[in-house]
Amino acid sequence: MKHKANTPSLGPLRALAPLGIGLSVVTWMVYQAVEQQGGWGKLEVAIAQPAWPLAFALLLFLVLLRDAGYVLRLKWLSNGDLSWSQAIETTVLWEFASAITPGIVGGGAVAIWGLHRQGMSAGRSTALVFSTALLDELFYVAAVPPLILILGASVRPEGLGGDYGWGVFWASWGLLVLLSVVIGFGLFIAPKTTHQIIYKVGGWRLLSRWRTKIQHYANDLRESANEMKSLQCIQWVGAFIATMVSWSARFLTLVAVMGMVVAPILDLDALLIVARQLVMWVFLLISPTPGSSGLAEWLLGVFFREWFEATPAPLAPAMTMLIWRLATHFLYLLLGVLVIPGWLNRTKRGKATLSSEL
Repeated sequence: MKHKANTPSLGPLRALAPLGIGLSVVTWMVYQAVEQQGGWGKLEVAIAQPAWPLAFALLLFLVLLRDAGYVLRLKWLSNGDLSWSQAIETTVLWEFASAITPGIVGGGAVAIWGLHRQGMSAGRSTALVFSTALLDELFYVAAVPPLILILGASVRPEGLGGDYGWGVFWASWGLLVLLSVVIGFGLFIAPKTTHQIIYKVGGWRLLSRWRTKIQHYANDLRESANEMKSLQCIQWVGAFIATMVSWSARFLTLVAVMGMVVAPILDLDALLIVARQLVMWVFLLISPTPGSSGLAEWLLGVFFREWFEATPAPLAPAMTMLIWRLATHFLYLLLGVLVIPGWLNRTKRGKATLSSEL
């Protein structure tokens, strides 16, 4: 019997869970602020900073810069095989999948399926996604030690959970280093060895039903890995610069948001805010909720409590959470709902589907 292909569930209803969780946390924060002030009548509603238009303009620029970096990276690493529209749609698909799946799962598998659906071979799609993942990990593992060395103990928030929470962070950072080594070894240092391992696994009797597809995938991955290695140095340099720009823009987004509602943007310690987010990001990666909803909002309160306590605006914490999630999470839920149905319709006649070879 022919194996039936699996298509990821990307319908608009999948966006409701992370949206509902996130908005519920913000609503609870607003309720707490109102209760502490003794009701709406006694609440001093000072939400925006005087220079908030400048911070808002910076926020919009950072959102565009972040996504432009992702798109450029896909263009360079695909060696131009992806058109601009395909690179943009793949970025939207990837971010939407990340927004509706648990942090520990991520949107990589859906990105592989999306590239495959657009005509790339399964192995080439995997090599491309793994290459971007490697660049992400390299940026992260390289950025953390210098910032901690420069800023010292101030990077560690008081509410992290003592030595246990700090230990979880460093253990997770070590796992990311290990993951970088594994991906780098499998795709760029010894693709032949990786091919042999996958090929032999495909020969197991337990997997005999999928033997042909697994072994074809191993061959495809080896060829694609060699192709990725053959990319010009300038393409890899450009892709890594795009990665640094995208992630820097992502972390600076919170600085712009806080400049709108917490304190004048020039009074904020941008480097410390970015460093705190680098620590927080590890915990978001292991979140069991879709798009880290709920946990992201809670951690924001933990990691940036001192800034929230210093602001005279009672609603500033809730507004920071809402705007930050709008710019980094809810935006992709909306774009996914608007873009993906049309994209699915245009690509449904393509040869690629997410099958057992993935």
